[in-house]
Amino acid sequence: MTERAEAAARAALAYRALADLAETVEDEWQYVTDLTDAYLPSIEALAGAAAPLPAGAMDAVDEAIDEIALITDPHKAIDWLSTFPHVVAIALGGDVDEGPETAPTERADDAEPEPPEPDDDPPFKLLRFHR
Repeated sequence: MTERAEAAARAALAYRALADLAETVEDEWQYVTDLTDAYLPSIEALAGAAAPLPAGAMDAVDEAIDEIALITDPHKAIDWLSTFPHVVAIALGGDVDEGPETAPTERADDAEPEPPEPDDDPPFKLLRFHR
C-alpha cells in the first residue's frame, strides 16, 4: 500500500466514524447520509492519484484525523462532515468536489488539467506549509 493510499484509507475510516457520530442526530439523518455518500467515495479516490505526496501530507492528514477524533458533540460532527474531506484533499493534493469518477488518475480525457487560479488567502493554507 502506498503512503497516499494509506493516508486516504485512514482518512476514510475516520470520516466513517465521524458520520456515525453525526447520525445520532435523528432530525439530520438524511443530511448526514447525503454528505457521507457524496464525500466518502471522493476521499477514497484520493488514494489513486499518481503524483507523489507533498511534504508533510501524512502529518497533516494525521493531525486532521486527530482533530475530528476529539469531537464528541454530534452537531459539531455534522459541521465537520463537509469540512474534513476538503482538509484531507488539500493535504493530499487532490479535490473531493471532482468526485471519484474524475479523480486525478481517472481523467475523462488525456488533456492536461488547467492550473488552478492563485488564491491569495486559502482557508487551509496552514496545512500546505505544515512541517
